[in-house]
Amino acid sequence: MVQKEHEIVSLNAISAFFGTKKFSKGAILLRQGEKSQYGYQVLSGCLRSFVIDTAGKEHIIQFAPENWLLTDMNAFLNNSSAVMNIDVIEESEVIVYDKRVFSYLEQASKEVLLAEIKRFQNNIIAHNNRIIALLSATAEERYISFMETYPSLHQRLPLKLIAAYLGITPEFLSRIRKKLVKK
Repeated sequence: MVQKEHEIVSLNAISAFFGTKKFSKGAILLRQGEKSQYGYQVLSGCLRSFVIDTAGKEHIIQFAPENWLLTDMNAFLNNSSAVMNIDVIEESEVIVYDKRVFSYLEQASKEVLLAEIKRFQNNIIAHNNRIIALLSATAEERYISFMETYPSLHQRLPLKLIAAYLGITPEFLSRIRKKLVKK
């Protein structure tokens, strides 16, 4: 995700208004079923969103490395119960958006509003691409898409997390990686 200079300026302005918060690896920011008034803009580190099915299996929805925004969009926008969990997978520094303050900022600053609309649009595009890939792409194609979407994460995350995101086993992911190296 490439950031333009005006987006960085906007992010600095937002950071100055909201402040930043550091979270340790393993911290839980949101649990399924909770109400949430918060969104998280990652400055450093990495977050993830995931659901747990009725069999207790985790399904990773999204990773949020540097410059990504992560929230349960429905819970954030509609004040409904969260359908996903959000946790910290690398020690992280984030801007914590409080929806009540964010609503005020939307009215106060066109620059902030435009920057946030762009972040939400990028989030929606990433989700759409992920859904299409899960429905129509091979595991190898999904891994290639993962590396394009998250260029630095394949070196930072454990194989089991990447495999869970792709919907495959770590062993199968290892075979895909070996095959791609040979190409």
